[in-house]
Amino acid sequence: MDVLTDDHEREEVVRKWWHENWLSLTVGVVIAIGAMVGYRQYQSYQNDTSAKYAYEMSTLQTKLVLNPANTTADAQKFIKEHEDIYGSLLALDLSSIEAKQGNYDKALENALFAKKNGGDLVSPNATLVAAQILTEQKKFDEAVKELDSVKSEAYEIEKQELLGDIYFAKKDLDKAHDAYKKALDVSESKKISISPLLQMKFDNLIKDGDEPAFKRAQKLEEVIASSASEIKK
Repeated sequence: MDVLTDDHEREEVVRKWWHENWLSLTVGVVIAIGAMVGYRQYQSYQNDTSAKYAYEMSTLQTKLVLNPANTTADAQKFIKEHEDIYGSLLALDLSSIEAKQGNYDKALENALFAKKNGGDLVSPNATLVAAQILTEQKKFDEAVKELDSVKSEAYEIEKQELLGDIYFAKKDLDKAHDAYKKALDVSESKKISISPLLQMKFDNLIKDGDEPAFKRAQKLEEVIASSASEIKK
């Protein structure tokens, strides 16, 4: 039985994973999603072709982690042949590797491929990666434009935090403050823990009348714990 019962629930699973990992453009950044999607495709279609593609993708993801230099060519070939969710997930892995090596143009190319071909499940994730890469390239206006295309509420926290980073890099501190504040507000409304890094970013730009982020985070953790206790009853 599929434990992810609807599109919203699937989106939330990916969003939560992304919330924990989005700042790390490192090797293997989408292995968890890849495994989930591969399994789902197998369950949904029950045909040898889908299972074969999922297996090939997963194998290449593992090889990229262990030996990226000797696997990149095979991964690129797979991506070229798969303008679909499988190729998109692998493209995000390659994007991570290229970004880590400072090859931002290639990293961006792969991220945009994933955005175009990954569908609703992968496209928002890929867009955030693309915006992060553009920020590293100091192409701030392009990065903001990418983020503006993310309409899913499931990614609003990450979107606003990255907007804050962009505005901070541009030295537009008022806009950075407001974006970080919105990320805090959304975290509270969704009852999602506020990361220590986001707390630090906001408190670095705190204004008169603001409640410090670390205090908001403490209160939120109490709310989350209380909600968890109620569920267990």
